[in-house]
Amino acid sequence: MRAAYFLRQAYEIEMKNKDPHDDNEHEDARDHKQEGNETIDEIVIETLSRGLLNREHGSLLRHEFAYVMGQLRDERCCPYIERVLLDASDCIMVRHECGEALGAIGHERSIPILEKAIDLNPDTPEIGQTCRLAIDYMQWKIKGGEVNDVENQPMVCACMLSPYSSVDPAPPHPQHAQLSTNDIGAILLDVSIPLFERYRAMFSLRNRGGSEAVLALGRGLLEDESSALFRHEVAYVLGQMQHNDSVEALAESLRREGEHAMVRHESAEALGAIEGRWEDVEAILKSFLNDEDDIIRESAIVALDAADYWVPSNTKISAQDAAREEDEDVHAGVGTGKTFIQVKAQRV
Repeated sequence: MRAAYFLRQAYEIEMKNKDPHDDNEHEDARDHKQEGNETIDEIVIETLSRGLLNREHGSLLRHEFAYVMGQLRDERCCPYIERVLLDASDCIMVRHECGEALGAIGHERSIPILEKAIDLNPDTPEIGQTCRLAIDYMQWKIKGGEVNDVENQPMVCACMLSPYSSVDPAPPHPQHAQLSTNDIGAILLDVSIPLFERYRAMFSLRNRGGSEAVLALGRGLLEDESSALFRHEVAYVLGQMQHNDSVEALAESLRREGEHAMVRHESAEALGAIEGRWEDVEAILKSFLNDEDDIIRESAIVALDAADYWVPSNTKISAQDAAREEDEDVHAGVGTGKTFIQVKAQRV
């Protein structure tokens, strides 16, 4: 999984260094292609695509490949993602991530594919709801997105702007800046409104931050009975926030054997991003190392990866060991001493 985030980092560096107005650069790229050499961005997309299509990698890793491909927002990823989304024989969790990835990429070419996936999966809400969210978000952007949102509305409060680098499946609503956290939490739990609007409340709470917002999201994770997709996204958001007060809700979600695997998986990953209560988190995750469900067991293993890179402040390590760990982080594509889970949750 670290390799997937290294590839994302390599892609972003490559694209940042590309100058779309530099004709010589484009000529050089064409020359390289003629010589049979691929550019870094092409290598990244090809590698992630091969990984996504190869079922031998397992559902957990493949769903992470799909997530990273969505975060690239590159149309060249779409054919591979669409292929997996429409394959009814594939894992639901992987296919869900493919639907979400298409929404993140946001290219109109994918709308008919998403609609087809909805029609073909009437009894699979994880797929249907994901694709509907993706379409709603894409249509929101096509209709003007933020421009229409702020029309006749007060200027967006700075606390509602996203401090995170992720491409999310729904935007926060600027009108939420005028509401209390409890009011936004009520929208979050309102099953009578479209899921897209509940997601907007979710990301408004995330961007607002703080203990009160975390507790409101925790209620959404534990009290909602309408959508596993919704609950899994709440767990993901709590992982991004990395707030100590989320541990109890995430642990309870992970312990629920009747909960959907993708919700429990996301809860495990979220726990792995919380440094402030690592002793508590480590004990919780270790209790799932022998879980009968492959996805839950592997999620706990991956989340415990944080133990290899986070060192408590009262633990002394030699300068040589610190240098070696830093070097390992750089080669892992992180370069910050953080786990890939923390990189996934990183702020801008």
